[in-house]
Amino acid sequence: MKIIITNSQYYHQKYGGVSRYSSCLADELTKKNVNIEVIAPIYKNRYLKEISNRNNIRGIYLNSYPNFNFIQNINNKLTEIYQMRNTSSILHDLYYPEHLINYNRFKILTIHDTIHEIYNNLYKKDYYFFRKKIIEKYDSFICVSEKTKEDFVNFYNVDDSKVHVIHHGFEHLINTKIENISNSNILNKPFILYVGGRFKYKNFNLLAEAYSKNKIIHENFNIICYGGEKISKQEINYFYKLGIENKIINIRGNDNILKGLYLKSKLFVSTSEYEGFGLTILEAIFLKCKILCNDINVFRRLYKNSINYFNFNDINHLIFQLENLLINKIDSTSDDIKETIIKKYTWKNCASNTEKLYKLFVK
Repeated sequence: MKIIITNSQYYHQKYGGVSRYSSCLADELTKKNVNIEVIAPIYKNRYLKEISNRNNIRGIYLNSYPNFNFIQNINNKLTEIYQMRNTSSILHDLYYPEHLINYNRFKILTIHDTIHEIYNNLYKKDYYFFRKKIIEKYDSFICVSEKTKEDFVNFYNVDDSKVHVIHHGFEHLINTKIENISNSNILNKPFILYVGGRFKYKNFNLLAEAYSKNKIIHENFNIICYGGEKISKQEINYFYKLGIENKIINIRGNDNILKGLYLKSKLFVSTSEYEGFGLTILEAIFLKCKILCNDINVFRRLYKNSINYFNFNDINHLIFQLENLLINKIDSTSDDIKETIIKKYTWKNCASNTEKLYKLFVK
C-alpha cells in the first residue's frame, strides 16, 4: 500500500492549523511504517520542514518567496507531474487542491470546516461551485469533527457513508522546549492569551470591547495576541477609542514561544463564532490553561465541560465570565473530562484511524 499525500496549503502557509494537521499526520503515519510520499514541490511551511523523517518528502523548502502567480503555477504543475508519475494506491489531499486533475486511483479529501460556505458574504471569492466540482471527483472524505461532517454533508449533498470523522491531536507540543519569555518586559504583567486570526468570524473585537469595559481587568491584565494578522491601523484606532491601545500586544514566533505563552497565561480566550475542530482549545487543555470560549456547537460536542463558556456573542456574559475567572477565581470545568479528552484526541489515534481508512480501499 502506497499513499500520496498532498496539501496545497504547504505552499501558502508558514504556520497554520491545516498544515499542522497535515505534518503531524504524515509524521505519525511514517512512524507506523505506512508507505507515504508527501508531495510539496515548493513550500515554506515550518511544520513540514521540521518533520522527523524527511526522506518521504518530495519538494524544496524556501524560507520565503514572492507571492507571484507564476511561482504558484509552477508549484501546481510540479505537483501534477509528481502525482501522474507516481504509482500509488491512494491519493490523499489534506486540503482542497487548486485545480482539477483526474487520477486513476482512489481519492480521499480531508474537510477541515465549512467556514467559506457559511460566511461566504465575508469573502471576495465564492468557493462553493469550484469546491463542488472538486468534491465530485473524490471517493471518500475525512472530516475533523461531527459538526464539520454534518455541515459538509448538508452543503454538498454528499453520501453520509462516504464521510468519516477523524479528530486532531496535541502531541506536537509534548517535546517542544519552552522559550525563555519570563524576562520579557512585555510579559511582566499577567495576561489573557488569544491565539490565531482576529478578523471576520474570529470575532476578536468582542473580547477587546468586553476587556475595555472592566477597569480592574484592563488595569491588571494585558491581552497577548499570538500569531494571526499584524495589528492594523484600523485596529489601532479601534483600540484607541476603547482606551486600551497599549494593552493589546501582538507576538509572533515558533512553538517554543507559543508553549511558553500557554503556560504563563492567566486565561486563554476564543471568541470564534465557528470552528471545524478548534485545535488551539485542545492545545490549551493539554497545557492546563484556564479556558473561556464562545458557546458554539463544535466546542460543546468535542470539549463538553472541560472548558468555560460565555453565551454566544453575549458581551455582558463575556464580561461576567472574565470577572469570574480572572478576579473571583471561579472555574467550573471538569478535570476528569479533560483527562478523557487528552486520551481520546491524539495524533497517534488520528494516524491509526486514517490508516484503517486507507486499508478499506486497498484491493
